Amino acid sequence: MRETIEVRLFADDARQFLPPTVGQETGMARRVVLELDDPLVEQIRQYELEKRRNGSIAVTFWDIHREYTREELKRAELFWLKVRPLFEPTGQDCGTVYDETKACPHCGFGARQVGPLHLDLNRIPKRDIAQTLGGELVISARLAEEMNAVGIRGYETGPVVSRNGTPSTAWYQLLLPECSLELSPRTLVGHSFFAPEPDSARCPEGHVAGFTVLSEVHIQRSSMSGVDWFRTRQTLGQRMGPYRPEPLLLISQRFHQFLVAHKMKRFRAEIAHLV
Repeated sequence: MRETIEVRLFADDARQFLPPTVGQETGMARRVVLELDDPLVEQIRQYELEKRRNGSIAVTFWDIHREYTREELKRAELFWLKVRPLFEPTGQDCGTVYDETKACPHCGFGARQVGPLHLDLNRIPKRDIAQTLGGELVISARLAEEMNAVGIRGYETGPVVSRNGTPSTAWYQLLLPECSLELSPRTLVGHSFFAPEPDSARCPEGHVAGFTVLSEVHIQRSSMSGVDWFRTRQTLGQRMGPYRPEPLLLISQRFHQFLVAHKMKRFRAEIAHLV
């Protein structure tokens, strides 16, 4: 496996400690891509920590990319499926109703969708699986048909309707009742790769593990079952209006092979390790 990290910093800050040949400046930002074990990554971390101690930031974006060999992909039993990019508006913004009466007062966990998913149908990206910033998942009619034909397990579908209630024939909501996978303590979570603590997203009731994943994902093998779609019991993220903490989305090796074989559009999957 090869791990690289993409970082975007304010250009003025980058000039303070990074060589001018490292990265590319565009306007007020510098984009840098480094091997994860490059000593410059630790320099960025220390600079960011110092900035935060003084009440500001230098890093505006970071993302870790993991590339696997064909043999590593073949041996994997489980994959973390990342649905990107996210789109707006959320279902709640479009009229989807949520029952919050039993939701956690700290993090909002436990809110229940009532009725169909309302979306602005013109804003759904042209791909086979997409996700709103509120966490609602939709799949194309093509993907739904193909999954049903080969017997993919662990999911249900629900209707997607427009803001005014007109049903869509192109999209279904993806519903995942299997929400039992347990994150292993080997999965590191925190506020940011460059400043993991403090992490205000953690829920005192244990519903939210943290703001985001900082490492490879490790899952407790004892929590696995024989389906193809999974979600973790723990959620990540922070409640902000219609934006809600969400569990990680995971898929089996069987379903990963299905996505590749059927040339489903624009999905990104990382190996999740069973321990």
